[in-house]
Amino acid sequence: MRGATIVLADAGVFDKRIHTSNSLEYLKMICPNYTGELYYRDIKAVADGNLITASSAGGLLFARNILANLGVFSEDTLEARYNYFNTGEAEYFHSLMPTLDI
Repeated sequence: MRGATIVLADAGVFDKRIHTSNSLEYLKMICPNYTGELYYRDIKAVADGNLITASSAGGLLFARNILANLGVFSEDTLEARYNYFNTGEAEYFHSLMPTLDI
């Protein structure tokens, strides 16, 4: 099974776009023709316009970046949602609920 970042690296999408994956070494090992090293960021998730990438540990940030890009929620909702699901702390749940239009 090949992850999305491998397919994008193989296709040359990362050659001039900011991106991330599981590690720079991983991309170079799996994709011998990969040339996007200058644009690689060693973080869990990153957005470069509509190109949003994440490491396998970055699912929550990946989702946050997608929702932000789509404009699904206000910034207050995104922040409270991220904090709640990142920590599980009730205080963030209570700050999330008033931001939702329900």
